[in-house]
Amino acid sequence: MVLIKKAIVIYNSKRGSTKQYAEWIAGELGCTSVSLENLDYSSLGQFDVVIFGSWLRGSGIVGFDKFRKQIAYCADKLIIFVTGISEYNPQNYQQICEINFKDGINMQNTLLYFCPGRYVPSEVKGLDKFLMAISKKVLISGATDRASSSAASTMVDAIENGVDNVDRRYTEQVLRAARKKLKDES
Repeated sequence: MVLIKKAIVIYNSKRGSTKQYAEWIAGELGCTSVSLENLDYSSLGQFDVVIFGSWLRGSGIVGFDKFRKQIAYCADKLIIFVTGISEYNPQNYQQICEINFKDGINMQNTLLYFCPGRYVPSEVKGLDKFLMAISKKVLISGATDRASSSAASTMVDAIENGVDNVDRRYTEQVLRAARKKLKDES
């Protein structure tokens, strides 16, 4: 009996960037994408690769805490991608890992990828609007340990004027990892 290898892409998207990446990835892999809110956790055992995508608030992966508790048994199948507007660099990557993988499940073999997102200031309300205003103040104050004032200036500009860095080419890293996991499982 030959086992068919399967993948699923689960996403948590607030304004569309993460959903767009999830749909591109699922389309390339020929699998299903499903929103986190519609996920049937009991079905995850049938998949050889579980790809989870969400957006970042600060460096926290939104919705990951709930998801992580439900998928402890399949952490070795997991690939994560995050979307955000901050500059990707090793310090940001480390901060994301420290905040999201600090306890509980052994996420040591979990792959994490960054896909640049979009930010439209006029669409932001409530807590997110407040947090972006605080971020802007911190960046302007120079109180961050940013490597350069250029990066801070770019981020302030993105917060004030918006930015759209969503690009299909960023799915390639996730696709390579998923194809490798699917191949390795054969």
